[in-house]
This record gives sequence, C-alpha cells and structure tokens, in this order.
Amino acid sequence: YIKIQTGDLKTDRARLLAEVVKKFAADEIRVTIEQGLMLKYVRKEYLPFLFESLDSLGLAEPGYGGIADITACPGTDTCNLGISSSYGIARELERMLVDEYPDFVIDSDIKIKISGCMNACAQHGIADIGFHGSSLKSGTNVLPALQVMLGGGPLGDGFGRVADKLI
Repeated sequence: YIKIQTGDLKTDRARLLAEVVKKFAADEIRVTIEQGLMLKYVRKEYLPFLFESLDSLGLAEPGYGGIADITACPGTDTCNLGISSSYGIARELERMLVDEYPDFVIDSDIKIKISGCMNACAQHGIADIGFHGSSLKSGTNVLPALQVMLGGGPLGDGFGRVADKLI
C-alpha cells in the first residue's frame, strides 16, 4: 500500500509511478477507498527495489491506513457544496499527528475522515473520528466550522456503526 496525502498525485509523479508499477508490480495499481494506492503481485525479491523507487518519488512514507492517513474530500477547494476546506484541515491534522505523536502514525485502530459538508463524500459518518463542514454565525458574519462525530466504523461481516454527533 502507498499513502497518498488527501489522494492528490500530480500527473508528472503519477507517470513516474506508473513506470515503477510496470517494473515491479505486474503493471497493476488500484486506488483504495481511503485515497491510497495498492500494488498487487509484487514479488518478494523486488521489495527492496520497489521501496527505493517509491522513496525516490517521495512515496515511501510510512503510515498507510494509520491514524495520520486521513481521508478527506476536497471541500471548498473545488466543491460548490463545500463549507470548509477538508484538504487544508486534513493536511494540518496529519502534520500535527506526525510531529507531536510519531509513535501513533502506524496505529490503524483509529480512522479519521473529513468531509467539507454534510454530504459525506469522505464518509465521515462511519469513521472513528469524523468531521464535516458546517457554519456558525457570529453577529452578521458566517464562519466556517466543523461538526465532530465519534464512534463510527465497520464491525465486520458487512455491518457497521454510524458515528454520533457531538455538539
């Protein structure tokens, strides 16, 4: 698995990655629901070469699926429905988690998902910790805010739990 922050991969880097995948992963790459990439059919003896190639592209960062691998929709960056910048919040939260809690970076027990509005493009309602864009009024000003949700996630066998909203 390859961690791709907020699922953003520039075209020039994606083309270089495609060459690496052709070489070491049977020319197959899959996009995961958590905005990362999965390489299949990598031979064990190719792993050191694959790692070095990914590292040279800046794609060997640890923590895929960990607490600091946050799923986020674009929010106000590109969506007309967005109320908050999910990408901006996700990037800053990831930075804080890596800087202040490096021991938890690979902890996959907690999933964080951020949607820029209540439409749940990033599936915030089924996250252990979810946020969705909202707004607050302060006098005549309308300010962007986040609604916090806790306790969602998959339970196994096709069942799940929807997170509870906190006020």
